[in-house]
Amino acid sequence: MNKLLHALVLVFFTGACWFLALMLKLPLMVQAATSRLPSVRPGEAVFPAFTRLCMTVGPLLVAGLAISALAYCIYVWTRKVEKRANWIGFLATTVSALVLVLMPTVVAMYITVVDFINRSTVH
Repeated sequence: MNKLLHALVLVFFTGACWFLALMLKLPLMVQAATSRLPSVRPGEAVFPAFTRLCMTVGPLLVAGLAISALAYCIYVWTRKVEKRANWIGFLATTVSALVLVLMPTVVAMYITVVDFINRSTVH
């Protein structure tokens, strides 16, 4: 049962990492929409430095987290059952890591969306 719960946590964590990686593509979609605005000259839409940093480092960090979680699950599944690893600790660790990466990402995406809204309302 413990191994099954580890697998379940891993599946949900991997799904959350995938959605987080998709969120990091949002600024590219906003940039495409910004370039079509009449008030913006071509090539003028530039991301803030924090957004560029999150877009560059984010996918690598998310992939590293998912691979680390998978490696831990493989370790739990293949070792001898001398002492059981509690799945609640694994759940707490994965959720904490996800929140730690998610918060700066949300801020970076929010900055981009607010900038797009400000540019689209200017006449």
